[in-house]
Amino acid sequence: MQPMKNPSWPKALAFIGFAIFGLALAYYSTAIATAGVTARILGSDRSGDWLSTGSAVLMVGIAAAAAFGFLALVSLRALTRR
Repeated sequence: MQPMKNPSWPKALAFIGFAIFGLALAYYSTAIATAGVTARILGSDRSGDWLSTGSAVLMVGIAAAAAFGFLALVSLRALTRR
């Protein structure tokens, strides 16, 4: 099964946008994790939930950026070979 049966420029640009969104999500997760470390030090987050949430969001952001970046490259390659 081919993921890109009918590649087009709008699809390729959408994938690039989603990859950038994934990178922004990964960048934002560092703020969540930093807030979690601070909350843990101050004692307002005893279980460390904010640090765990920041780590999870970081992994999701990097995975999304990698997946959509790959799809964008496949789409651009198919468009330039036409």
